Formats: sequence, C-alpha cells, structure tokens
Amino acid sequence: MTEPLLEVSDLTLTLPSKADTDNDILTRLSFTLPGRGITALIGGSGSGKSVTAQALLGMLPRGGSIASGSIRFKGDDILKLPPRQLQRYRGSRVGYVFQDTSGTFDPLLRIGRHFAELLAIHTPLPRGEAKKRALQLLRDMQLPDPERVYDAYPHELSGGMRQRVQLALALAAEPELLIADEPTTALDMPVQADILRLIRQWSVRTEGTVLFITHDLGVVAEIADEVLVMRRGTLVEAGPADQVLHRPAHPYTRQLVEDFASFSAPGSKPLPDEPPVVEARGLTKTYRAGRRWLQRATPVAAVREASFTIRRGEMVGLIGESGSGKSTLSRLLLQLEQPDRGTIQWPPAQGNGSARPSVQWVHQDPFASFDPRWRVSRIIGEGLDYRPRRNRAASSAAERIRAIARETGLSPELLDRYPHELSGGMRQRVALARALLLEPSLLILDEPFASLDMTLQRQMLGLIRSWNERTGMAVLFITHDLRAAAHLCHRVMVMYRGELVEQLPASGLSGSDHPYTKRMLASIPGSRRWAVQRCEPEPITLNIFHGKE
Repeated sequence: MTEPLLEVSDLTLTLPSKADTDNDILTRLSFTLPGRGITALIGGSGSGKSVTAQALLGMLPRGGSIASGSIRFKGDDILKLPPRQLQRYRGSRVGYVFQDTSGTFDPLLRIGRHFAELLAIHTPLPRGEAKKRALQLLRDMQLPDPERVYDAYPHELSGGMRQRVQLALALAAEPELLIADEPTTALDMPVQADILRLIRQWSVRTEGTVLFITHDLGVVAEIADEVLVMRRGTLVEAGPADQVLHRPAHPYTRQLVEDFASFSAPGSKPLPDEPPVVEARGLTKTYRAGRRWLQRATPVAAVREASFTIRRGEMVGLIGESGSGKSTLSRLLLQLEQPDRGTIQWPPAQGNGSARPSVQWVHQDPFASFDPRWRVSRIIGEGLDYRPRRNRAASSAAERIRAIARETGLSPELLDRYPHELSGGMRQRVALARALLLEPSLLILDEPFASLDMTLQRQMLGLIRSWNERTGMAVLFITHDLRAAAHLCHRVMVMYRGELVEQLPASGLSGSDHPYTKRMLASIPGSRRWAVQRCEPEPITLNIFHGKE
C-alpha cells in the first residue's frame, strides 16, 4: 500500500475563551491525504475547514495552541519543524491558494516581482530563468498576453485573472501538495470551470495531491476523488466522492446533500401582471478606461441600451460573467450613477424621482458596508435616521429593530455585538435586516450569498421568498449562480458585455437557445465530467509540468 503524503493524527486545536477556559475548534481530527489525486474538504460555515488548512501549513490562529496530535508530511511532523525548514515546507513542498486574492498580492509590486521573490527563495534559478518559468506558468494558466500580465499590477487584472495568477504562484516552486481554500467561490461560472480544469490537469500531469476546500457540492462532484466532511471541528465522514455524494452515511452529510439538491427544485411560478415597480428604457452607461501616459482613454460601454420592467412581487434574476455590466446596472437603478442615455421610471407614489428609501441594496461583502465602531442594533437601524418622520411607525425604533432581527433569524444578544464578532452568515443577515427594515418596494441583492455554504444559502433565499410573498416586495437578484437564480426567481435576465441578450422565465432557463446562456449552463459545476478527470487529460500543453519526475 502506498504511503500517504500527509497524515493528521488525533489533532486537537484550542483557543482561549472569554471565560478563561480553552475552547476546542478542532477535536481529535484524523485523516490522510494520498500521494496523488484530489480530496475535497467540505462542511458548513464554522466547521473548521479553513483552520484545518492553516494548521497543515503550521499556521495557527492568534492565541491558538495544539493540545494534542500531529501533522506528518512524508513522515516529518511539521508542528515540530524549526522556522527555516517550515518556510521551505510552505513554499516548495506545499502551495496555497486563497479565496480572497487581495491577501496574496502586494499592491505596490508588479506580478513579475511576486514571481521573482518567490522563486528566489524556493528555487536555485537565476533571474532570467525565473522569468521564463513565470511566463510559462502564466501561459499554462491560459492567461491572454502573459507578458502584459507579468508587467501588470494586481489591481489592473480582473478577479478571474488574479485567481489564475495566484494559482500559478502556488505552483511555481513545484509543490507536492496544493491546498486550495474556496478558490472559485466568488468567480462566475465559466471562470470557475477554467480554474477547476487547470487544477485537475495539474494533479493528473504531475501526479500531485490537492486538498480542495469548498462548500459547493457541485464543485465536489466535478473535481474530487475523495471527500472529507467536517462539522464543528470534527471529521464526521470520509470516503470516495461517489459514495459520499450519492450514499452519505452521516445525517449531517445527508443534510448537506439535500440542501444542495433543493437548488434543483423548480423556481417560483410566473406571476400574473402586477403594476411595475420600475421601468428602464434604453439605459446606456460608458466609462473611459485604460488611459496611460500620452495615450487617449478608450471608451468602454458598461451598459448598452438596456430595457426591462420589474413588477410588484416579482423576483428577477440578473446573471452574467464578471464585467458584463450587472453591478453598473444596479448602480444606475440606485441613482448612485447617472446614465448617459435612457430613462428610469418609478411609480408616481415614490415621488420626487428619488430611489430612496423605496429601493434598498444588499452587498456581496456586508462587512465592508458596516461601520466597525457600531453595534449591530445601530447598524440595522441606520436607515431610520434618514427616513421622513411622517413615514415612521408609531412604535419605537428599538422595537422595530428587535422585530426585524427576529424575522431575519438574529437572536437578541447579537444586537449588542460588533460586526467583527459575527460569522459571515450572521453579517449577511444583519445586512438583510437593515434593508428590510425600511420596507422597500424593490430589493437589489448584489451577489449576496456567494461566500455562504449551501445550508445558509437555502435559509437566506427562503427568508427572501417568504418576505416577498408576504409583502409584495420586488427583488432584483444579481448573481453568477444559475442554480440559485433558477431556484428563487420568477424570471431571469442574461447580461453579456453590457447588453441584455435574453429575458425568459426561470423555468425555461435550461432550454435557452442563446449561445452565451448555453455556455454558462454548461459551466455549472457538477453538470458534466471533464475527460481529464477520470481518464487522459485534454490535449492542452502544460510545459512547465513535464520535466518533473
């Protein structure tokens, strides 16, 4: 039997609590990673997935300590390695890909400088050879114009391009193990599919091992050979991917599978005609981008001649790739920006041409929209300070805040906490409570649940649907997740390069004839298996990997 590449034995990791007692965040955790293939680590928010990944690098959370157990990489206990050996282990033997690329890059350094510093530490390559390797890696990641990417700053690249560069950096020193911590969560479907395919190809061609952390069972079905399931810091199930996904043994795993399967259920039925909440006609917005020294800026049409109507009680999905113009369109509706051409018509009752407070917005990253100095109760009630007195309810603001907190699943004790003391799911509930408190006629959700696990996503979508059915609130749901859009919405609008190329009932999404929509549907993780997964890889040349024995 082949020796495992990595072996975790009886690992318990503790953090001090406010009550001066130790709080176990990993408890007697044991598993092995084989010498090749892809193992998925799944579980809900707070299950300990990311803490486990960090522990495999010898990186413990602040105040954390190992109470028992070991982590052995080819027989060496990494928890006992001296600092210099641990540094070599992290770069040359194990590569790491983060969900958020902002923590990977120094914004003051060009991409080439990132490669140069990493390769100088972990390889004996001279500067010229290091640049050749970096450029080849960028080609392997199928980045257009690798020379331009090499000379670019991180902020000059799209999110998908930054994620490909981060993957190239993680593979630059030819590691034996790649740890990928939710690397595709915030990416649109086609880019996500590309990243997954590149990771699988690397594993097949180099016989490398991947630990892929995710909450998306579609990704697991697409890429994983083995699956580990965590809950509350413990391992509850492990086995081959097909067995865990189709014949789960543990009740928690069964719940995860059921939550994911619920997204395949039919969406909302079409509504009878209701009065419009908003009508847009011929919206166009152009930016000027790419201006350099002695060069003229290039006009970029973010939104082109967009026309649509959203009716009372209707939930409309707006789907498209990154850069398709979805967020720009939402900013036009919120009157945060003005269109170059076109009109936005609101019902007369909303008055004075203002979108506030009849329209509310929930961001993808709720933490960035909170004042970190405010407690949750003040954050939720912030909008009441700007609402006309004649529209205020007779009950006190505090009572209204407590009531909306209950409806959105926030316990009373959370109202006295600060944003940094909440989980990602709780923060998103706070953002939703703040928006719903003002009883909007239109709620705009801009990629609000991309980082949440399937159980939390289902809870949040169920909450929005029940509020919609009870109050008649209209919803514009901006997302790259076609499953969620089809599950929640009555109707879907597809946006491509600034144009609304298709508008159709959510129930008819799978039967679309538009080539762009069909490409997005084909990119949904789990919808198909790549040839590279179970047999020979697709014929794409990855030169940088060929010489490794």
